[in-house]
Amino acid sequence: MSHITLTRGKKLLAYEDIHPRMSVRYEVMTEEGLDLIAPVWLELRQMHRARSTHFKALLGSQSFEERREELLEKAAGGLMRVDLAREDDGRVVGYCVSSLGPDMTGEVDSIFVTAAYRGMGIGNALMEGALRWMESLGAKRKVVKAIVGNEEVHAFYARFGFLPKSVLLEQAQSPGGKRGSDKHI
Repeated sequence: MSHITLTRGKKLLAYEDIHPRMSVRYEVMTEEGLDLIAPVWLELRQMHRARSTHFKALLGSQSFEERREELLEKAAGGLMRVDLAREDDGRVVGYCVSSLGPDMTGEVDSIFVTAAYRGMGIGNALMEGALRWMESLGAKRKVVKAIVGNEEVHAFYARFGFLPKSVLLEQAQSPGGKRGSDKHI
Protein backbone atom coordinates (compact mmCIF):
# COMPACT_ATOMS: atom_id res chain seq x y z
CA MET A 1 0.00 0.00 0.00
CA SER A 2 1.45 3.38 -0.93
CA HIS A 3 1.79 6.25 1.50
CA ILE A 4 -0.41 9.33 1.36
CA THR A 5 1.90 12.32 0.91
CA LEU A 6 1.63 16.09 0.96
CA THR A 7 2.98 18.18 -1.95
CA ARG A 8 6.17 18.96 0.01
CA GLY A 9 6.83 15.24 0.30
CA LYS A 10 6.06 14.95 4.01
CA LYS A 11 4.44 11.68 5.01
CA LEU A 12 0.90 12.31 6.22
CA LEU A 13 -0.12 8.80 7.24
CA ALA A 14 0.79 5.37 6.01
CA TYR A 15 -1.72 2.55 5.88
CA GLU A 16 0.41 0.83 8.51
CA ASP A 17 -0.06 3.80 10.84
CA ILE A 18 -3.84 3.58 10.52
CA HIS A 19 -4.16 -0.21 10.63
CA PRO A 20 -1.02 -1.73 12.17
CA ARG A 21 -0.45 -5.39 11.35
CA MET A 22 -2.54 -7.21 13.88
CA SER A 23 -1.45 -10.61 15.07
CA VAL A 24 -4.29 -13.12 15.16
CA ARG A 25 -4.07 -16.72 16.31
CA TYR A 26 -6.59 -19.47 15.62
CA GLU A 27 -7.95 -22.03 18.03
CA VAL A 28 -10.35 -24.95 17.58
CA MET A 29 -12.74 -26.02 20.34
CA THR A 30 -15.98 -27.92 20.78
CA GLU A 31 -19.04 -26.77 22.73
CA GLU A 32 -16.90 -25.26 25.50
CA GLY A 33 -15.88 -22.54 23.06
CA LEU A 34 -19.42 -21.16 22.84
CA ASP A 35 -19.12 -19.08 26.00
CA LEU A 36 -16.04 -17.35 24.59
CA ILE A 37 -17.91 -15.96 21.57
CA ALA A 38 -20.63 -14.11 23.54
CA PRO A 39 -19.31 -10.53 23.10
CA VAL A 40 -18.67 -11.03 19.37
CA TRP A 41 -22.05 -12.75 18.89
CA LEU A 42 -23.74 -9.72 20.47
CA GLU A 43 -22.10 -7.54 17.80
CA LEU A 44 -23.44 -9.92 15.14
CA ARG A 45 -26.92 -9.74 16.69
CA GLN A 46 -26.87 -5.93 16.52
CA MET A 47 -25.78 -6.05 12.89
CA HIS A 48 -28.55 -8.53 12.03
CA ARG A 49 -31.10 -6.38 13.80
CA ALA A 50 -29.97 -3.28 11.90
CA ARG A 51 -30.05 -5.07 8.53
CA SER A 52 -33.14 -7.25 8.92
CA THR A 53 -35.99 -6.31 6.66
CA HIS A 54 -38.83 -7.90 8.62
CA PHE A 55 -37.58 -9.39 11.90
CA LYS A 56 -35.75 -6.57 13.72
CA ALA A 57 -37.58 -7.11 17.00
CA LEU A 58 -37.11 -10.88 16.99
CA LEU A 59 -33.44 -10.73 16.05
CA GLY A 60 -32.73 -8.05 18.63
CA SER A 61 -34.52 -9.83 21.45
CA GLN A 62 -32.74 -13.20 21.44
CA SER A 63 -30.20 -13.45 24.25
CA PHE A 64 -26.86 -15.15 23.85
CA GLU A 65 -27.98 -17.74 26.40
CA GLU A 66 -30.98 -18.63 24.20
CA ARG A 67 -28.79 -18.91 21.10
CA ARG A 68 -26.24 -20.95 23.04
CA GLU A 69 -28.96 -23.39 24.13
CA GLU A 70 -30.20 -23.74 20.52
CA LEU A 71 -26.69 -24.60 19.38
CA LEU A 72 -26.11 -27.05 22.25
CA GLU A 73 -29.44 -28.76 21.50
CA LYS A 74 -28.39 -29.14 17.90
CA ALA A 75 -24.96 -30.47 18.93
CA ALA A 76 -26.59 -33.13 21.11
CA GLY A 77 -27.76 -34.88 17.92
CA GLY A 78 -24.41 -34.61 16.14
CA LEU A 79 -21.06 -32.85 16.41
CA MET A 80 -20.05 -29.21 16.90
CA ARG A 81 -16.87 -27.27 16.23
CA VAL A 82 -16.06 -23.72 17.35
CA ASP A 83 -13.20 -21.99 15.50
CA LEU A 84 -11.87 -18.87 17.20
CA ALA A 85 -9.69 -16.03 15.96
CA ARG A 86 -7.99 -14.28 18.88
CA GLU A 87 -5.89 -11.17 19.26
CA ASP A 88 -2.58 -11.49 21.15
CA ASP A 89 -4.33 -10.44 24.37
CA GLY A 90 -6.75 -13.40 24.06
CA ARG A 91 -9.74 -11.34 22.96
CA VAL A 92 -11.95 -13.14 20.42
CA VAL A 93 -12.19 -11.08 17.22
CA GLY A 94 -13.91 -13.67 15.05
CA TYR A 95 -15.50 -17.08 15.26
CA CYS A 96 -17.21 -19.81 13.27
CA VAL A 97 -19.61 -22.30 14.83
CA SER A 98 -20.25 -25.31 12.62
CA SER A 99 -22.02 -28.60 13.09
CA LEU A 100 -22.46 -31.99 11.51
CA GLY A 101 -25.87 -33.58 11.95
CA PRO A 102 -26.76 -37.29 12.09
CA ASP A 103 -27.85 -37.06 8.43
CA MET A 104 -24.26 -35.98 7.60
CA THR A 105 -25.31 -32.41 6.73
CA GLY A 106 -22.63 -29.93 7.71
CA GLU A 107 -23.80 -26.44 8.60
CA VAL A 108 -22.04 -23.18 9.24
CA ASP A 109 -24.32 -22.14 12.08
CA SER A 110 -22.73 -18.76 12.78
CA ILE A 111 -19.67 -16.94 11.50
CA PHE A 112 -18.60 -13.39 12.26
CA VAL A 113 -15.52 -11.18 12.35
CA THR A 114 -15.57 -7.86 14.22
CA ALA A 115 -15.49 -4.78 12.00
CA ALA A 116 -11.94 -3.71 12.88
CA TYR A 117 -10.56 -7.09 11.76
CA ARG A 118 -12.37 -7.51 8.45
CA GLY A 119 -10.42 -7.67 5.22
CA MET A 120 -7.50 -9.51 6.84
CA GLY A 121 -8.49 -13.02 5.70
CA ILE A 122 -9.84 -14.06 9.09
CA GLY A 123 -13.29 -15.00 7.77
CA ASN A 124 -11.65 -17.04 5.00
CA ALA A 125 -9.48 -18.91 7.50
CA LEU A 126 -12.43 -19.62 9.79
CA MET A 127 -14.61 -20.85 6.92
CA GLU A 128 -11.84 -22.99 5.44
CA GLY A 129 -11.26 -24.65 8.82
CA ALA A 130 -14.95 -25.44 9.24
CA LEU A 131 -15.28 -26.84 5.71
CA ARG A 132 -12.15 -29.00 6.05
CA TRP A 133 -13.57 -30.39 9.31
CA MET A 134 -16.91 -31.23 7.65
CA GLU A 135 -15.13 -32.91 4.73
CA SER A 136 -12.87 -34.93 7.04
CA LEU A 137 -15.99 -36.33 8.73
CA GLY A 138 -17.65 -37.21 5.41
CA ALA A 139 -20.32 -34.50 5.18
CA LYS A 140 -22.66 -35.30 2.29
CA ARG A 141 -24.08 -31.78 2.09
CA LYS A 142 -23.03 -28.38 3.46
CA VAL A 143 -25.34 -25.44 4.14
CA VAL A 144 -25.29 -21.93 5.56
CA LYS A 145 -28.21 -19.57 6.25
CA ALA A 146 -28.14 -15.80 5.83
CA ILE A 147 -30.84 -13.42 7.03
CA VAL A 148 -32.77 -11.34 4.52
CA GLY A 149 -31.21 -7.89 4.59
CA ASN A 150 -27.67 -9.27 4.87
CA GLU A 151 -27.27 -10.15 1.20
CA GLU A 152 -23.80 -8.62 1.06
CA VAL A 153 -22.46 -11.83 2.67
CA HIS A 154 -23.65 -13.87 -0.32
CA ALA A 155 -20.48 -12.99 -2.26
CA PHE A 156 -18.34 -14.24 0.65
CA TYR A 157 -20.28 -17.52 0.81
CA ALA A 158 -20.19 -17.90 -2.99
CA ARG A 159 -16.38 -17.98 -2.85
CA PHE A 160 -16.78 -21.27 -0.98
CA GLY A 161 -19.39 -22.66 -3.37
CA PHE A 162 -22.50 -21.70 -1.36
CA LEU A 163 -25.26 -20.43 -3.64
CA PRO A 164 -28.93 -19.57 -2.98
CA LYS A 165 -31.12 -22.65 -3.38
CA SER A 166 -34.45 -21.62 -1.89
CA VAL A 167 -36.03 -18.96 0.27
CA LEU A 168 -37.74 -19.93 3.50
CA LEU A 169 -40.64 -17.59 4.32
CA GLU A 170 -41.53 -17.34 7.99
CA GLN A 171 -44.71 -15.83 9.37
CA ALA A 172 -43.70 -13.11 11.77
CA GLN A 173 -45.20 -12.74 15.21
CA SER A 174 -45.63 -9.13 16.31
CA PRO A 175 -45.70 -8.05 19.94
CA GLY A 176 -49.13 -8.80 21.38
CA GLY A 177 -49.44 -12.00 19.35
CA LYS A 178 -50.57 -10.39 16.08
CA ARG A 179 -49.24 -11.85 12.85
CA GLY A 180 -47.05 -9.60 10.71
CA SER A 181 -43.56 -8.21 10.44
CA ASP A 182 -41.80 -5.16 11.82
CA LYS A 183 -42.42 -3.49 8.49
CA HIS A 184 -45.95 -2.58 7.53
CA ILE A 185 -46.71 -2.49 3.84
